[in-house]
Amino acid sequence: MRETLRAAIHAAVLLVALGALVWATGRPFLFPSLGPTAYLLAVHPRRRTSQPRQVVGGHAIGVLAGLLAYGLLAAPLVGTSPPPALSFGGVRLAASAALSVGLTTGGMLALDARHAPACATTLIVSLGLLATPLEGAIVVASVTVLVAADAAGKRAQSSLAAAGASVRTR
Repeated sequence: MRETLRAAIHAAVLLVALGALVWATGRPFLFPSLGPTAYLLAVHPRRRTSQPRQVVGGHAIGVLAGLLAYGLLAAPLVGTSPPPALSFGGVRLAASAALSVGLTTGGMLALDARHAPACATTLIVSLGLLATPLEGAIVVASVTVLVAADAAGKRAQSSLAAAGASVRTR
């Protein structure tokens, strides 16, 4: 139960810094694919897919693939306002989504930056939800802040554990 509580608090706290950035800037520093990333960092911190290179690299690949697919196939459509049934716009959005996930998967494998939540990031971008270069940069910045917050939290946790151990040995 203690480990469950620790992981739950850790995952939630990781998003606090990003929430503060949203509040301070009015920019989209929080988006759905950060939830699974925070979960992996909190629950499976030693897995390869939770390492900084994998996390930041995977999301960056997802952003680039999403921007490319959206620019080639779907701009200026937006997935939250789907086009009418059986329209060419619907085909364009679906093709953009499929291409972006394929490119992201291939890119992550080729560059050894495997992080499954990045496939959600690429969909967010390729469906036009965060599809400008500035928004893409914000996505990568958000992931970087999340990884930095995770590292800082782990350092603080280690320091507290070491301090507690030294107090008990006296």
